[in-house]
Amino acid sequence: MSKKINAKALVFDFDNTLVDTHSAIYGAYEKVVDTLASRSTLDRNYLLQQFLKAQKEVIDNVPLASRNYDRKAVISKLNENLSLKLSEQEIDSLANEFYDFIREKISYSNDIEDILKEFKSRGKKLGLLTDTDVRLGLKKERLDKLSFTKLFDVIIIAGETIPQRKSSNIPFIEISRLLHVEPSDTVVIGDRMDSDIDNAKDANMKAILIDRYLLPNTGVHKPDAVIHELKELLEIVE
Repeated sequence: MSKKINAKALVFDFDNTLVDTHSAIYGAYEKVVDTLASRSTLDRNYLLQQFLKAQKEVIDNVPLASRNYDRKAVISKLNENLSLKLSEQEIDSLANEFYDFIREKISYSNDIEDILKEFKSRGKKLGLLTDTDVRLGLKKERLDKLSFTKLFDVIIIAGETIPQRKSSNIPFIEISRLLHVEPSDTVVIGDRMDSDIDNAKDANMKAILIDRYLLPNTGVHKPDAVIHELKELLEIVE
């Protein structure tokens, strides 16, 4: 059992913390691959692997401070790598197909709302801090589809609500300010060591890593706890 963590406020990441975005992204790539495979003689599995390779080149291997999660850029890179000769209009259409899937496919654990309500009943303030989905307004559309997001006292879409992204500790400091809680009395729950844990720690906050949806990743600081299910928070945070 992890040590107890005292906090007046809990700040949650969204993607791969509250919802399974990892599977949604993979499913969106599969949908785009099906469209591409129907227009060419290329093997579907080969296309999917090349998609993941293009994502690494465009997103995963780029330093966090300059990383851009635009999936149109991934499709453009795939087009370049495989010499598919897609037009700009065709690339736009495939990117729209990707984002339409992401907008509709939102999977999450059924106990999230109960967990959040329990923390509110304990007098905890709740914040949601998430990065923009690149396409202006898409993240808000995804959040608005979910009833449990109404339980948050403050929601920041970094890169839209405020100009700074989660590649710095500024959004973390800002959400503490809006919650009227000192950073030292705030615990951040997120899936990424580099953007969530490191920046929370740099803001003098406590930090809990959730490893349910993503493979283990690395950062500079050590999290105060590691969990696999959100319900574990009920025993850790007091």
